[in-house]
Amino acid sequence: MKPLRHLALPAALLVTASAAALEIRYDSPPGSTGSGGGEASMADASSALSSGWESGAQPVGNGRLGAMVFGGTGRERIQFNDITLWTGGDNLSGGYDVNEFGAYQNFGDLFLELDGAPGGPASGTCTSGHVPFNASEGAAAASDGNPGTKWCVEPKGKDVVWQIELPEAEAIASYAFISGNDVPERDPQRWRLEGSADGAKWTLLHEMKDQPPFAGRGETKRFTLPLGGDRAPLKHYRLTFPPNPGVSHFQLAEIVLGKSAAPAAAPEGYSRRLDLATGVHTTTWKKDGQTLTREVFASHADDVIVVSFRSTGKLSGKVRLAGAHGESTSAADGGLHFSGALSNGLRYAARLSAKADGGTVAADNGAILFRDNSALTLILSAGTDYAMDPARNFRSGSDPAPAAAAKAKDALARKYDDLRSRHAAGFSKLMGRVSLDLGAPQDGDIAARMAAYKKGGEDPALEALMFHYGRYLLLSSSRGSLPANLQGLWNDSNKPAWFADYHTNINIQMNYWQAEPANLAECARPLHDWVIASIPGSRAATVKAFGEKTPGWTMRTSVNPFGGNGWEWNLPASAWLARHFWDHYAFTGDPGFLEKKAWPVFKDVSEFWLDHLVEKDGKLLVPKGWSPEHGPREDGVAHDQQIVWDLFTFTLEAANELKIDDALTKKIAAARDKLLGPQIGSWGQLMEWTTERPDLEKSGHRHTSHLYAVYPGNQITLNGTPDLAKAAALSLETRGTSGDSRRSWTWAWRTALWARLGEGDKAQSMIRGLLVHNTLANLFTTHPPFQIDGNLGITAGICEMLVQSHANEVAILPTLPKGWPSGSVKGLRARGGFEVDAAWKDGKLATATVKSLLGEELVLRLPGNPAKVTLTRADGKAAELSAKDGVFRLPTHRGEAYRIAIP
Repeated sequence: MKPLRHLALPAALLVTASAAALEIRYDSPPGSTGSGGGEASMADASSALSSGWESGAQPVGNGRLGAMVFGGTGRERIQFNDITLWTGGDNLSGGYDVNEFGAYQNFGDLFLELDGAPGGPASGTCTSGHVPFNASEGAAAASDGNPGTKWCVEPKGKDVVWQIELPEAEAIASYAFISGNDVPERDPQRWRLEGSADGAKWTLLHEMKDQPPFAGRGETKRFTLPLGGDRAPLKHYRLTFPPNPGVSHFQLAEIVLGKSAAPAAAPEGYSRRLDLATGVHTTTWKKDGQTLTREVFASHADDVIVVSFRSTGKLSGKVRLAGAHGESTSAADGGLHFSGALSNGLRYAARLSAKADGGTVAADNGAILFRDNSALTLILSAGTDYAMDPARNFRSGSDPAPAAAAKAKDALARKYDDLRSRHAAGFSKLMGRVSLDLGAPQDGDIAARMAAYKKGGEDPALEALMFHYGRYLLLSSSRGSLPANLQGLWNDSNKPAWFADYHTNINIQMNYWQAEPANLAECARPLHDWVIASIPGSRAATVKAFGEKTPGWTMRTSVNPFGGNGWEWNLPASAWLARHFWDHYAFTGDPGFLEKKAWPVFKDVSEFWLDHLVEKDGKLLVPKGWSPEHGPREDGVAHDQQIVWDLFTFTLEAANELKIDDALTKKIAAARDKLLGPQIGSWGQLMEWTTERPDLEKSGHRHTSHLYAVYPGNQITLNGTPDLAKAAALSLETRGTSGDSRRSWTWAWRTALWARLGEGDKAQSMIRGLLVHNTLANLFTTHPPFQIDGNLGITAGICEMLVQSHANEVAILPTLPKGWPSGSVKGLRARGGFEVDAAWKDGKLATATVKSLLGEELVLRLPGNPAKVTLTRADGKAAELSAKDGVFRLPTHRGEAYRIAIP
């Protein structure tokens, strides 16, 4: 075997670290002056302890353990997770109840406090007993200084009451509301503001009636108390909101009281930045002539979260560890620990250990106290007794507490620099496989760049940063444990939106679209392993629903880590997930994976569909199908037909690779030929159902399920089925980009769709739509609320703009937009085992390099369809190639690299 050799691109066209640093940097804490946030709430909303988990904090992760780092100064909060901490179980009922189906859980928080730090902020509470459906939408969201969050409850005929106790009594002269992100009818129409000195006797200060909805979402309305009103300083205030007639919900984004709502200024020399290349979060600032630096990362090498705190002077303060389920934290052996068990019996434990340079450090009274240190290192270890093994009822049988203690002890024995280098070496190796340079970044931190971009400014480097951020998030949330869920790895609630589950009607699939083309194939393994572990539970659910003799299996829309299926049946779910097994083989050529892991899945799922299809007018139809979350259930829905065609097609290709030719493959081939295929409607659209429904097809719905055959499937291609591609483009254009179409994952899917349809400028406009309408201040994407599929999916869409390989050819720069006139990309993967580098200038390909990892024939398509190219091998030998039918064909050798230039 020849060694793998790489041909370098011209230096002028390559990315340099200084030109496009892979970091997300802010020059102020979340919520403070200059951070890009909105009007702050009462009593120092700039504090990192409460400000915007969803939009202000930044994530680190090692695939199993993750943390959200807030970037506070005197006070810091680091919220942490273990991706296996779940309630629920096998959910045999098929329902979607949080107790039976379960939910992903918050593990806890780490709090760091320096001596002399100011007190924490006051937070409003709901005193009327209203509990939000989504835990993140509680009353505290109305006083967190973040207009991107909201307080949202169902009044159910009762007055909704918000109450706050201030640190010190204050006489207020005005107050303000910021409207929620959607549904204007939920805005308050009537309310009373009252004040009290003791919280017992209340005085009416202001009252409003019959108010119309706010004119815009995120709008601020300020109200001034009438002259002669009570101006005495008061500690207690409350707002009472009677229910809006005929409206099921009440909501507000922010409640702002008085003058003290002004956000605090950023500390001198402040910076917080997430380095995407190393996976290290760094916060720096100056105080009293000292420079303070805090670094946080989640080490895969040592399987712990590491916090380093250093100062040019002395550090003194305390550290607390708090669980999210009411646990009691104990001090022992110089550290802190807690443990417990969830309602389903899942055991969990966390351990915090510390060491310092200089001074003292000791654990006492539930806290770690540090004094006069020049450096402090904290090691946080956490785990559960979950095991991805249905044969063991998804339990390891081992107490997680000793394992957590052992990992913390081992890590603490290493020097901090060793811990950091071990972590960064592994992380950077994977992140560094791919680079994308679209030009130098604009001036300013991310808050300033986002503000300019949302006003219409151009910033291709910001779009490139979103590409890299998607790779960073997948690498951080999918590495050797469960796959990334709806929130990846990060969650601060015990009842998150949609329980942060595994949604099988696009969301979990979108999470992994990028894994193969963006050169993170290892990150797809948790998905494969979870699917296989879920088969027994899914098979049991399938048999219960469709009869004892039903072969194979499929899934409902929501699935948990225990094989439990819930909510609506999503019959094509297993077939769609099977595509990820095929894609892994198509990109890597791993025969062992195809035979041992993929083929059993293909066989089982194909048998289900051979049994389940019905024949009508000589065509096979999926019965009672659903175009997800859109329209009625009926036979022959395009989404379902396309996915089953896709399943049968790659199953036959896999059988050919494995040299399987039996009765099953013959049945699959015959059934595929009888499937009802994509249909063009009366106004030229790709039909979503067998019956035309213009009111739904033109409704602007968020899902584009009937375009699966364009992407991620390949039944419809520009060159292979041009008429169907034209119809698909019309349907996509008709969906629009407003209203319900403004969802995080919607933009990502449409980026990939427009790329496959050859519309680079429209694909780029989808990236802009995501950044402008559905990206939070910390670059998390929001549905709303936060969902990670938009972050992960946009990377896949950008891959399709730069390299495509779905049509039995490798197409380089197939849909380059005008907004990216010059740039370069390195390390993208293509089906057939190819790795692609390319550089372009003034909108034209300058040079490309293709590495063959498997020695397969290269079928190459280049932009502009040139007639000839010059090919240079690694040994320097050059040759001229001529195109035939628009493509170049080249036999390759395993490990060889080929540089291509257009004369």
